[in-house]
Amino acid sequence: MRIFTNYFVVSNESDWGYTKGMRYLPAQVKEALGISEETFRHWRRALPPLKGKRGYGPCFSPGDLLALKVVAQLHAFGIQVRHLTPHAEVLFRICSHSAWFGLDDKAVIFDGESIELVSVHDDRKCSMRSRMTVPLRPLIGQLRQCLSDEEVRPAQTDIAFPPLDVLRGRAS
Repeated sequence: MRIFTNYFVVSNESDWGYTKGMRYLPAQVKEALGISEETFRHWRRALPPLKGKRGYGPCFSPGDLLALKVVAQLHAFGIQVRHLTPHAEVLFRICSHSAWFGLDDKAVIFDGESIELVSVHDDRKCSMRSRMTVPLRPLIGQLRQCLSDEEVRPAQTDIAFPPLDVLRGRAS
């Protein structure tokens, strides 16, 4: 059994209220979301928080990744990305508000006019409007699985050395 240890360096600079940390390459984002290059390009043009990210190096935060996963989920429900454009700043801000473990019991609610983050344990009465609820726990789980699969893959296969006899004592 192999144990892999990852060390993350976190700076004190703020990114939407949560400290910056790990950054992801565009290829990692596309793979984690399961989207094509063309779809990714379209989303970068349509979603204002992504417009300033050049994408030649690791520039996407975990919050960006989670927000894009929510976009992908809403898109799978039939919501066109252009309908999310006016709400993109809020979506990216709430997904970057805290670490993923702090968002595990939250859900994003979209009703076509607004987008908000709520607790899944919230007992508020439902409004009289139709709303889409996207629980974040399964999305975070999928992202963690995809990203950890990427980290666990060895860059090189193990070399199997034959067993050797170890001599007791020192040779003179």
